[in-house]
Amino acid sequence: MKTKKYLVAIAIFGGMLFLAQAANQYNTNAEQTAKIERKPFPVPRSL
Repeated sequence: MKTKKYLVAIAIFGGMLFLAQAANQYNTNAEQTAKIERKPFPVPRSL
């Protein structure tokens, strides 16, 4: 029973840390956005 309480406490604490990190990375002002720049996909030409 003791182990179960510790596991639940660690899971809750880990979830809180994950949510805090995700909230810090999410930018509400959209000043800096993470963009993936790709070159255009080459379209094969028909014969």
